[in-house]
Amino acid sequence: MRRKSHVVCSLAIAISLLAGSSVPAAADPAARAATARHFAAGTLAAGDAELVDMIDRDPDNQDAQFGLGMIRFVAAVQHLSQGLYRYGPQTPHGIMLPIVRLPVPVNSDPEPITYDAFRGLVQHFVDDLAKAEKTLAAVNDAAVKVPIDLRKVAYEIDGDGVIGAEEHLTAALGTVTRMNRRRHIDGDWLPEDATVAFDMADAIWLRGYCNLLSAFGEFLLAHEWREGFDASFHMFFPQANLPLAVALEPPVRAHNEGQIADLVSFIHLLHWPVAEPERMGGVREHLKQAIALSRQNWDAIEAETDNDREWVPNPRQQSVLVDLTVSDEQIASWRAVLDEFDVVLDGEKLVPHWRLKRGFNLRRVFEEPTTFDLVLWITGPAALPYLEDGPVSTSANWRDLTAAFGPAFGGYLVWFN
Repeated sequence: MRRKSHVVCSLAIAISLLAGSSVPAAADPAARAATARHFAAGTLAAGDAELVDMIDRDPDNQDAQFGLGMIRFVAAVQHLSQGLYRYGPQTPHGIMLPIVRLPVPVNSDPEPITYDAFRGLVQHFVDDLAKAEKTLAAVNDAAVKVPIDLRKVAYEIDGDGVIGAEEHLTAALGTVTRMNRRRHIDGDWLPEDATVAFDMADAIWLRGYCNLLSAFGEFLLAHEWREGFDASFHMFFPQANLPLAVALEPPVRAHNEGQIADLVSFIHLLHWPVAEPERMGGVREHLKQAIALSRQNWDAIEAETDNDREWVPNPRQQSVLVDLTVSDEQIASWRAVLDEFDVVLDGEKLVPHWRLKRGFNLRRVFEEPTTFDLVLWITGPAALPYLEDGPVSTSANWRDLTAAFGPAFGGYLVWFN
């Protein structure tokens, strides 16, 4: 009888040990509180160190891992913003160029900027995003959840020790997504209680954004465009001693009548030789990874059964962004868009050109890059080396795929990534 009880006890222990590998990690209120506290204070470096220490002591602490990934993503935005502030950026009205769109405080004494310094900012941003993405990739517990009030995510830009309006993530989100112009709730684009219970699906979503932003950064770094920078980027850095700015009749302002002339110069000089061709392959890989992560994201979202302060909801949930909803039809449509974009990136379907009989192979554009010339791509000659026979992804295909979103597809594109 005693022997039988030992056998039963041993089996029970073995079963519990085997099951332990699939038991969700326990929530850690301390990690959640640390993440929220450092976000609210704008002390991202200190938050990084505290959460790393928690993970060193408990490698299975998923709340700390997720909090660290979010802090590192916001730190990437902070570092880029700090770099831009150093040179006194001003975004011209109506020009929405990524990287320089981030809102920053006014710098009354900016440093001169150079093409190499700007490339350095982009490279630092790409490196920061890679670090954040790698951190978020270690979040693998479906039960993880870190509530964060979006209104209380701050970061220091100008070094004055005071968190201003531009030094909040909501300012960056509102500007980049243009939500602050599209949608207003009591004069703001967020509800009064903007706490999101970020979960596993959101960790995947944020990884997707890391890859999309990295793709744009790598595209810039793949090319040599010093001439265009020197001739036109004073429209973004009007006081930073760029060549034409020195010769212009003062005052030099971001919104002066010369803005159109500067924009024409920039477009005219969009003839960028390939400086580092291997980076173009990296651009494609980032886009492919973003597609794969978007699929994983929707798998995770659709599997959710709760309704807890969602960022991107499934049809049975409600988003913190109250009037933004998602239907089953839209999810199916989005998955179809991902599938179509995927086969285009793989060259299995060709991209149509408005004046050419055949489509061009987008995969080869990344794998066999030549000088990027915007005008020649529009008019056709730049596409000639990549023309092939085969099935083409037509504009009618894309209209059918996006029909479920109606005219709001652009907004959902930014939200869903």
